[in-house]
Amino acid sequence: MLEPLPRILTYVFLVSAMLSIGLTVSGSEILGIMRDRRLMGRLLLANFFLVPLLGYLLILIFTLSPGTKLALALLALAPGGLRAIQFTDKVKGNLAFAAAAFFVLSLLSIVFTPILVKVLLPLQIGMNLPFLRVILFVLVCLLIPLAVGFIIRGRSEKGAAAMGRVMLIVSNISFVATTLVTAATNKEAMRSLGGQDVLALLLLVVLSMVIGWWLGGPERGNRRVLAIATSMRNAGLCLLISMRAFPESGADVTVIAFMGLMVTSNVLVTVYQVIRERRRRQKPFPPGEG
Repeated sequence: MLEPLPRILTYVFLVSAMLSIGLTVSGSEILGIMRDRRLMGRLLLANFFLVPLLGYLLILIFTLSPGTKLALALLALAPGGLRAIQFTDKVKGNLAFAAAAFFVLSLLSIVFTPILVKVLLPLQIGMNLPFLRVILFVLVCLLIPLAVGFIIRGRSEKGAAAMGRVMLIVSNISFVATTLVTAATNKEAMRSLGGQDVLALLLLVVLSMVIGWWLGGPERGNRRVLAIATSMRNAGLCLLISMRAFPESGADVTVIAFMGLMVTSNVLVTVYQVIRERRRRQKPFPPGEG
């Protein structure tokens, strides 16, 4: 599992990011998105059917090590990556949809991923996951900061806006710090994999983005959010399952390597989107327009 420093930085990132969301959008906006059956249906279709199908196909197509096969199956079955929210507020997207997607996928992943793993994968030992600790983690790091943000915004929108900017800076700094601190571990894990292993993991990220974009609907902001949310798998949960249920498989090393690929890919796509948006805004209007 994570060493103390990256673990602390991750907690700081999650709390500040969720507080920032609560200070920026209202609970009614998030609930409104969650009541959109068509949009939420596409979100669930992408993450609980199409990406698992993609993972299965990648396992069939490539010659992979046993640890990579197992890790790929776990990752395909586990949506709700905790770092997804870092990228969704950097591009022009629907922040309320991002928050709703993040919560729905994270909570459903905690409940259904272990069940799917038990049904679809042969367990070497009993899988006794610390569900109470996981639920407490979700409550303290996700739900409470979001609720506090809602309360502050309800009392003072001006104060919430100022505090939201500060929390956004804190979340950015802690995210970058976490990425830098874990870079060496990710790189070492990557070196232990074969070329086809790395290619299969990278395709899982990239093709999951394509699936999310395709199912995002006509609104460009929703497409971007769904592409990011679908590609960011719940690597933390997969790491926990691999270490508890498959301790000798080597799947945990592959999951760590995947974390590096997942974050790097989303950073590159996000930077591209930000640059593209800035160029679009700076592009002069043709004569006679504007």
